[in-house]
Amino acid sequence: MVPSIVVRRKRSRSPPHGFDSGRRTRPRPTPSSPDVGRKRSRSPPRCSHREGPKRPHPVPSSADVGRKRSGSPSCGFDSAPCKRARQAMEVEPTGEGEAAAAVAALPDDMLLEVFKRLPPPRDVIRCAAVCRRWRRVVSGAGAACLPKPPTHLGFFRNYGPSPLPPFVPTAGLSLDIGFLPVPPACGAVLVDARNRRLLLRELGPGYPRELRLLVCSPLEKMYVRVPPLFIAGHRVACCVLVPGEGVAFRVVVVLFGTDPNHFELLVYSSVSSAWESATGPVHRNLVPRQGPSVVVGDVMYKLQGEEKYIMVVDAVQMTLSAVPLPDARTLLYSGNHWIGKTPDGRLCFFVIREQLSLVTWVLQAPGKWVEQQPVDLRTLMHRAFVGDLAHMKLSAKMSDQLRGFKLVSFAAFCEGTGTLFFVMADWVVMLDLRTRRLLRLCRNTDDSRPLGDVYPCEMLQWPPVLKNFGGSDEAGGV
Repeated sequence: MVPSIVVRRKRSRSPPHGFDSGRRTRPRPTPSSPDVGRKRSRSPPRCSHREGPKRPHPVPSSADVGRKRSGSPSCGFDSAPCKRARQAMEVEPTGEGEAAAAVAALPDDMLLEVFKRLPPPRDVIRCAAVCRRWRRVVSGAGAACLPKPPTHLGFFRNYGPSPLPPFVPTAGLSLDIGFLPVPPACGAVLVDARNRRLLLRELGPGYPRELRLLVCSPLEKMYVRVPPLFIAGHRVACCVLVPGEGVAFRVVVVLFGTDPNHFELLVYSSVSSAWESATGPVHRNLVPRQGPSVVVGDVMYKLQGEEKYIMVVDAVQMTLSAVPLPDARTLLYSGNHWIGKTPDGRLCFFVIREQLSLVTWVLQAPGKWVEQQPVDLRTLMHRAFVGDLAHMKLSAKMSDQLRGFKLVSFAAFCEGTGTLFFVMADWVVMLDLRTRRLLRLCRNTDDSRPLGDVYPCEMLQWPPVLKNFGGSDEAGGV
């Protein structure tokens, strides 16, 4: 057991940080620019070969729709620009102002009927980003007849060929973190995600000696660069993101020393813009392992994998301790066990047994695990939701791959929605623990790079406010 001994504290301050927008603004033209004061025309393109006065094109009648006109005006040229210009003039029966007036005249119930016929949820979210009225219609009481929104927008993943972790959309909407000021030659990798925020570690020169972290919000396109830490001679045991009130957050870092064997706990607060640290001895050889983390209030839990214990970090008391794992009565190896938390904030431990049985333990008291009723994942595999996985040979036992079975392993636990993610035969599958619904999301098409941990982006607000879809709540009604 790791002792909870605090030896000393020290604080180092850095300049205050706030979320910085990643957008680039276009510079205004100078008075010497030839475009100053020039009004851009929005009229449809006209053929440059016609001569004489320009006359407005008559609005086609209903009898002319879908019928080729034999007497349409022509300039005598069959070039592609001329053809496109004639098509643009013939197709557009009304102006933009008339169309906007027609849409604005629709009552709310008619707008709702239109939204019901759109492919969910992509186009519905885009409509909600148009103006206040449309957003009110989408999110109002009458919107209960709309298709049920998904719980997640998708997930991010670490992918070697990409300098930044790409986003895998599962709800028809795309996100990206290309606004981060990370050189493409260096890149960054995800180390944690929580409450729709990402914690990334920057790579590049000095990577083994310096810990450089970024906290970003993909939906708001904002980021904070955390002051770097010099970590030469230490091993990084974990980096955990702890959300706070509003835009506030904390970053918890645990380092293991080599000689003498000790730990160093560091906590960065965005409120004080400072690191606070504490150190203490470790009486056993601790090996940093990659594994999931869970945050309950001010306490952070980190699964140590093969070490058979859960590391406990108190970010307020600045202490480090450990919780032993429950008796799982099965062989534990990387991927077949995970940690999460219950809706009331208690730590829980998950295990997948060989016959695809999901077993859960809940920490009721210090050192007291209570086993819950197992869930047979096979009975939840309906073909309408998981496709061919319902009839595939699946197993959580690694040795069964030699007998033609496809491996099943944990991929993530989303604390905001209480959802488990699995990797089943190169498919990412989501399990809602409240509704017991198993849903297949997407498949990995790169056989040379198998799927690992994923970092889901939950949809906590419906409809979500997405800046990169051109909408603004400050816009007036249509």
